Amino acid sequence: MITLSGLSKHYPTKTLFSDLSLRISLRERMALVGPNGAGKSSLMKILAGVSEPDDGTVSMPVGYRVGYLPQEVTIEGDMTAVGCVMSGDEELMRLEEEMRSLEKRLAAGETKVLDRYGEVQSRFGLLGGFEQETTARKVLDGLGFDQARMDAKVSDLSGGWRMRVALARTLVTNPDLLLLDEPTNHLDIPSIEWLESFLLDFPGAVLLISHDRSFMNGVVGGVIELSGGKAVVFTGNYDAYLAEKERRALALESAIARQEEEIAKTQDFIDRFRSKATKATQVQSRIKALEKIERLEKETAQKTVKFTFPAPVRSGDVVASFTGIEKSYDGRVIVHPFDWTLRRGMKVALVGPNGAGKSTLLKMMAGAVEPDAGTYQTGTNVTTSYYSQHQLEILEPNDTVLASMESVAPDSETQTRIRGLLGAFLFKNDEVFKKVSVLSGGEKSRLALARMLLSPANLLLLDEPTNHLDLPSREALVEALDAYRGTLVFITHDRYVIERIASDIIEVVPGAIRLFMNHRFETYRAKRDAVLKAPPLAQAASSPSGASPVEKAGKEEGEVEGIERRIAWIEKEVLELETVVGQLEEASRKDGAEGKRAASKLVVARKKLTEKTAEWERLGGLLERSGQRQS
Repeated sequence: MITLSGLSKHYPTKTLFSDLSLRISLRERMALVGPNGAGKSSLMKILAGVSEPDDGTVSMPVGYRVGYLPQEVTIEGDMTAVGCVMSGDEELMRLEEEMRSLEKRLAAGETKVLDRYGEVQSRFGLLGGFEQETTARKVLDGLGFDQARMDAKVSDLSGGWRMRVALARTLVTNPDLLLLDEPTNHLDIPSIEWLESFLLDFPGAVLLISHDRSFMNGVVGGVIELSGGKAVVFTGNYDAYLAEKERRALALESAIARQEEEIAKTQDFIDRFRSKATKATQVQSRIKALEKIERLEKETAQKTVKFTFPAPVRSGDVVASFTGIEKSYDGRVIVHPFDWTLRRGMKVALVGPNGAGKSTLLKMMAGAVEPDAGTYQTGTNVTTSYYSQHQLEILEPNDTVLASMESVAPDSETQTRIRGLLGAFLFKNDEVFKKVSVLSGGEKSRLALARMLLSPANLLLLDEPTNHLDLPSREALVEALDAYRGTLVFITHDRYVIERIASDIIEVVPGAIRLFMNHRFETYRAKRDAVLKAPPLAQAASSPSGASPVEKAGKEEGEVEGIERRIAWIEKEVLELETVVGQLEEASRKDGAEGKRAASKLVVARKKLTEKTAEWERLGGLLERSGQRQS
């Protein structure tokens, strides 16, 4: 059990939390949420031991290992990516150094160190030292690294890839507690999905801060809300937290109404009978009772962004068309030959790994990049607005927020409307005179979005618009995009945004562009996963041309037996998981720590059961097709 007792953290102008107490079980997966400035990252730093509380204590089991990924990490040096990941486990590095030293002494004939060498070697093996490089490469592979990038110098990698190295370095240390501050920043969807799977199988405790709603829903079984200096624990994933928070808010509202009604009745009795001697005792009793009442108060509402995209002029039915579009950089084809027609009202998500060409495709639509071959044409009455991935970098740092807006506003725009729009993006009163250079990443993102709204467009091109936005601001963006009546093409790694908004999916992968028209994200993902999982049997069907009929039959028979064995094994796992889920469902209904632990484990068990059942069904289909092929 990790116990936080009476923690306080103060700054000259603000108290983050005071007398905060909390307990975290050793295998729990929890999300730490709350408004910006509530102290989430500060609390995580205290847990990681890189910052000290002003008061209070943090207690952990003896020998407990903590892995910590801060929001910003600086990684320099000439080490390769895989070498940097391996260097993250300081204990393994120390043990390996001692092993090498002892080996030199043994080679020199110092047999007295043989026992110590055996102890060090045993500890090194127990911590996974002999598989260290294999593990490092496996984790880097999951985070999207190819072999060349794994062996590249860290100093040659971009900031985003360096952050992935830092994440991998944290994951391979085999800690008992993982503290992850915005771990999905700089990750594409395949890497986020891999990280989800890794954390679900991770045997220790996890505490994470994230603005990715789908990621939290997939990983955590509990939520710690840090707000107003207090920590409140909720059972369930992020969606469950929101539902329970709404239920509590409604219950509090009803309780306040009942209390106000009771207070009014008591005050009315006091006012009516105050002057009557026969009622003096009762009046005094009610006055004292009124003084003792602890008044219930509504929670302070968090400030949230509120906006809508202005109604655009209606475009023609054909908004844009691609004919034979191609694009290469340094001899490498980024966008392969591509034909497609974008029609009015479509909301298209471009998905795929980083570096596959999604941003290049969007830049061609924005006119920022010319294709090497083919044509891109817009239709009748099409007006385009483009939010680039590097939108924040083109903001003039010496401008004030207000001046930045005025620099892109039409001449007809009034300052009253501009300031009203800024107010909707939480820039109120004197905040409009802040310099762009002092704004946070989230504030710059809100300013960049506000600038887009000054000129109505019927084709929006958005490249990572959710970067740096907190959860309430992302929700406001989703609501605005959902209500938008123009045509939209966007890139985001936030699966919740894609699930809510996209009517069509275009998958951009190295070597291909695939169209999934009239496909919601879940439908696309199911088809993608089926393709990814199917190859072994599909490849078997097309055996080498030189193989004899006997060899083909023997190969297929061996595959059938393998599938049957796998099905039998998974059936056993499914039955066991169904039993576990039933037990956990019952246990999670209990109050207290036991119920919370069971609820946390239940999330993991349900996800594994879903995955195993899907795998069982897929293998059954493969077996059926294999039987048909053999007959």
